[in-house]
Formats: sequence, C-alpha cells, structure tokens
Amino acid sequence: MHVELNTQRIIVAAVSVLALFIVWFPPIWLPAGTAVTSAVALIAIALFATGVVAEPIAALVFFLAAMLFAVAPPEVVFAGFSSTAFWIIFGGLIIGMGIRHTGLGQVIADALLARLPARYALVITGSVFVGLLFAFLMPGAMGRMVLLVPIALAVADQLGFAERSNGRIALVLATVFGTHVGSFAILPSNTPNVVWSGAMQAIHGIEIGYLEYLGWHFPVLGVVRSALLVGLLIWWFPDRIPTGQQRARTQASMNIDQRRMAWVLAIALGLWITDFVHGVGPAWIALAAACYLLLNSQRLVPERPFAALDIGPLLLVGGVLGIGAVLAYSGIGEAAFTQLLPHLPLAPDSGALNYALISLGGVGLAVLTAMPGVPAIGVPLGDTLAAATGWPVESVLTILTAAYATYFLPYQAPPILIGAQLGRVPWGVLTRFTLTFAAISIALIFPLHYLWLSLIGVLPS
Repeated sequence: MHVELNTQRIIVAAVSVLALFIVWFPPIWLPAGTAVTSAVALIAIALFATGVVAEPIAALVFFLAAMLFAVAPPEVVFAGFSSTAFWIIFGGLIIGMGIRHTGLGQVIADALLARLPARYALVITGSVFVGLLFAFLMPGAMGRMVLLVPIALAVADQLGFAERSNGRIALVLATVFGTHVGSFAILPSNTPNVVWSGAMQAIHGIEIGYLEYLGWHFPVLGVVRSALLVGLLIWWFPDRIPTGQQRARTQASMNIDQRRMAWVLAIALGLWITDFVHGVGPAWIALAAACYLLLNSQRLVPERPFAALDIGPLLLVGGVLGIGAVLAYSGIGEAAFTQLLPHLPLAPDSGALNYALISLGGVGLAVLTAMPGVPAIGVPLGDTLAAATGWPVESVLTILTAAYATYFLPYQAPPILIGAQLGRVPWGVLTRFTLTFAAISIALIFPLHYLWLSLIGVLPS
C-alpha cells in the first residue's frame, strides 16, 4: 500500500510539472488563453485517476482552482450540479437507500439466486447478461445504474461476500460494465450513440436504422466484448461463494413496505422504458421517486435520510462533469484533434491502418472531451476523413463507435463512475480495471471489429 501511494504521488508530481511547463511554454495548437485551463484540467484528472486524495476532495480542489484562475465562467465550472446526471445520482442514492431500508433488495436477490446455479463464474456471467438485457429495455445508462447496482449489492450480501471482497467488487463491476459496455452496440441505449446518430443525420443527411446499427456493432462490441468482460472479471477477481451460502433458497413473501418499494421501482422502470412516449427524462423520474420515498420516511427510508446520505458521489459527479464542461468550453480537445488530423498517414489502400488511426485517434480525443465529445467533434470531420481514406462518409464514421466505447479512465464515462460509486468500488481498483479492459479491448476487439465491418461490407475490403 505504501509503495502504491508513493507511485501515485510521483505520478501527480510529474503531471504537475507537465502542467507548469504547458503554462510557461504553451503548445502552438492550444487555443489562445487556454494554457492555464489545460494545466488545471491535467492536475485534476491526475488526482482523480490516481486516487492520491479522496475523490470528493479532488472535485473540491478542481472547483477551487478553476474559480481562482478563472478558467471558465461559474456556470461552466459548476455545470455538473445543474446536469441531469447529478439529479439522477441523487435520486439513485435515495432509491438505493429505500431498497436497503425496506429489505427489498434481499427479496429480489433471493429471487435471482433461486434461478442461478450457486457457482461463482455463473453468477458473474448472469450479472453481465442481466445488465446487457436491461440495455435493450432502458435507454438511459444512468437509470440502469440506479436500478441495478442496489440489487447487485443485495445479491453480494445474500451470497456472503464481505465488503471490498473480490466477489463483491466483481459482482458490482459485472453489473455496471455489463449494462454499459454492450449499450454502445444498441443505438438508443446511451448518450454518445444518440449524439452520433443525430449528428450523422443533421450534418451528412444519413439516417441510421436501429437494426442496421445493431448488425454493425452488436456481434463484436456487444457479444464478444461482454464475453471478454466476464473472462477478465473472473480472472482478475477470483473468489468462491462461501460454503454456507450454497444452499437452496426459498423466496419469502414481501411485507407491506417492501411491496410499496417494489411498486415505486416498477413504476419508475415503466416510465424509464417509455420515455420516448411521455418525454420525461430519466433524471426527473428518479427525482420523483426519491421525493415519494422521502415523503414516506421511517417506512421507506430512514427517519433522518439526509443524515444517512453520502454526498461524496454527488461532489464527485459534479467535479467530473465540470472538468468535461470546462474542456468543451475551451475547445482544447477539438483543437488537438484537428491539428493532428493532417499528419495522420491515412490512405485509400490502407484499410487496417485507416481503422487503427481513426479509432485510436477517437480514443485519445475521449481523454480530453469524455465520450460524447468524440461523435460531437468527429462526425463534422466526416468529409475530411472520407477524402483522406477514399471511403464513404458512413463507413469512416462507423469506426467512431469503437473509439468512444473505449475509455481509459472512469471520469470519461459518467455512468461507470456513478455505478461504481453507488456500489462502493474502491477508486484505485476501478481505475486499474478500466485501464486494463480498455487496453485489452484495443488489442483484441478493435481488430475483430475491423474484420467484421469488412466482412459485412461496411468497410471496403
């Protein structure tokens, strides 16, 4: 632990020196006046990535530095607190509190475990599968985290996995990554997909159908990547179900409070699934459910719910989204990508190289802009990329999905961040797993994705 902490401090110190160098000698591609912004963002990202201080404290340090150095207006720096993500995690914390307080989570866990063989590998596989199934049912990744993570914690409790044990962490990560990883292959299931498809239609006049998109991406980015996730979780977090928990379970009947909590969840789920009909966003559905629970304190939540509320995840999501808003406001990511683009060796007869350069360029861009920024910046460059590769615009921009589906650090993917916070996954564990999964995805999934798109004729052979 001591060695790890020293390593983290060395990384933060090195990044701080780099940040100062950028302030004193700004790169020529940086937009005018954004050197200090880059330095503040770099140090904040290093604090979040290393976990050298607690994540909520890192968020507060970012807020303080951003305001002292006036890197952006207050409404940009604190944009995370007015975002729907902030309110959906607030609602999710209250819903999770209600699930635990009423004991509904244990009832649901018993029902699930009664249908799963008592084998560790199969429980992890089942958790990933349930997460992937919900990606088809619910269009919002945030809402899926709010619904599924408390149930995953209840399953871990029922199986006897102690706090911070391998089995508990693996169960939470299987649920969180399981419902997020596969969603990139399902068109309406997360924000970057929606940004990509909307920009394709608005800028290039290309409308992509649900099944068409599914056929392009689901076999590799959905099925194969989910299988890779299962294998990595079982290998990285070896564990076994405690012997005392490997017994037949009988499902107990629910009491009145558990039934009321179940109705709240059922109604919220129904509204989340049908948001395309009524137009109410998932954040406000979660907030409405939270308000109902708070109005029924002592029965559905503890008597003093706000005293029991952990504000750490709220500060964290506010800080992470604030960094993304500041980077987007400054235009740093777009400037870096557009400056780099003319120097890439794209060529009509270099299919695999073209795929690698565009996908890896998008992965790098996501570090500066977070995931939704990749389609927002990349799709308008479709004509330029098409001219450089000799490919149709649709073919070139299809590659971007693999890019924004791959993130090195948790701050790039707010749903992952929120799910892990709700599941109390240690930050260092989350960061190392995210980095490793991204690296393996680039090495194994990207080549398979290229071969698949070439096989079905989306990319020229």
